[in-house]
Amino acid sequence: MALENFTYKDTIGIASFLGRGFMNPTDVRLDSTGMMFVLSRSNAGNKNVRVSAVTLDSEYQYEFATWGTEPGQTTLPTSIAFDSNDLLYVPDEHMSNISVFDREGNFVKRFGELGSEPGQFNRPAGLVVDSEDNLIVMDHLNNRVQKLSKDGEYISSFGSEGTGPGEFNFAWGISLDAEDGVWVADWRNDRVQRFTSDGEFVSMFGSSGAADGEFDRPSGVHVDDRGKVYVADWRNNRVQLFDNDGSHMETLVGDATLSKWCQEFVDVNPEQAEWREGAALFEEEKHFWRPSAIETTKDGLVLIADACRHRIQIYERVPELALV
Repeated sequence: MALENFTYKDTIGIASFLGRGFMNPTDVRLDSTGMMFVLSRSNAGNKNVRVSAVTLDSEYQYEFATWGTEPGQTTLPTSIAFDSNDLLYVPDEHMSNISVFDREGNFVKRFGELGSEPGQFNRPAGLVVDSEDNLIVMDHLNNRVQKLSKDGEYISSFGSEGTGPGEFNFAWGISLDAEDGVWVADWRNDRVQRFTSDGEFVSMFGSSGAADGEFDRPSGVHVDDRGKVYVADWRNNRVQLFDNDGSHMETLVGDATLSKWCQEFVDVNPEQAEWREGAALFEEEKHFWRPSAIETTKDGLVLIADACRHRIQIYERVPELALV
């Protein structure tokens, strides 16, 4: 498929339960220095969760937020987000709390508990930080968005369960635009909803299906610096790009090449290389399998967490002048 708005650049990743590699990466973010942080969620029966710090040149640095219930540990982490001081926030849907780390992975604090009262959570999912360093949290099973201070103090909330405007059904991913407007991937309603920074409903787009502009359980939404909207169309195994009015622009299905880590593994494991050649699934292995989240940079990089292929696929935006 020819791409109009992007060119494929690179892939970083290999399946690994610890150290270099990822296991079901569900979120990816860059800190202020350009270091990539990847959240490995693993799966419900596996204790190999962690946050990994990796350069964009595939150099593994360190990991933290590993499995457990003690301070500094996580059990079912859902997303990651940095504030203006490079503090990293990690919601945990099993413990219904949020852990905070510095960019070196040192534990700072955690807050939150199970419940439906203000400031409590029922399986918190997506999290973003606004321009005033407030936390905007998708309170998944409470079907609401909560705004908290960076210390966890309740400020406000909006949303309820349902299918109407401003209502949610298992909503998961969340993003902010340049005006701190809130965008929500409304997972079971197969749509994206847009709100003001105060939680007033603005618009929505999407419906159930596999055609352009339709979704099958969208897990992530991301608004870039130009106001373009990326949606991780999870069960359709693709990422769709929209204008901020909901007009469909392009669909990415994945273009991965072997990552540096995978190539090194194949080079020293000839039996695995032979199996791969025999399977001849080269076209299929390029494609996304349950993409979950998107990160972008102002210089045009687009990073996509390709969860079930245990990697990050990286694209570059085509400069807008080239599209004229």
